[in-house]
Amino acid sequence: QYESLRRPFYVTADVPYIDVWNYKPVQYYPGKHPCEKPADMIHDMINAASRPGDVVADFFMGSGVVIKQSELLGRKSIGVELDEERFNQTLSEVKSSGPT
Repeated sequence: QYESLRRPFYVTADVPYIDVWNYKPVQYYPGKHPCEKPADMIHDMINAASRPGDVVADFFMGSGVVIKQSELLGRKSIGVELDEERFNQTLSEVKSSGPT
C-alpha cells in the first residue's frame, strides 16, 4: 500500500549504477550563482531519484537549476531562497524558460 511513496533509485542504460559521475563545472556567465551546479548532473539526479509527477523541493534554490530541470522532466517543484534579489532573478528565469 506504500509503494507509491517509495523513492527508488532507478538504474537504466540512461542512468547507470556507478560510484562516480563526472560533469564539467558551470562556466562563468553574467548573473551566474557562485555555487551553481551543472544542469546535466541535476538532470541525472532527478531522473534517477524520482518519477514524473513527483514533487522536487530545493530549499537552497540559488540559480534555480533544480527547479528548471524538474520541470523539464515532468516533476512539480518547490523552490525556497533567502536572498530576495536572487529569488526574483531566478523566478524571472524560470518563468521565461517555459511553463511552471
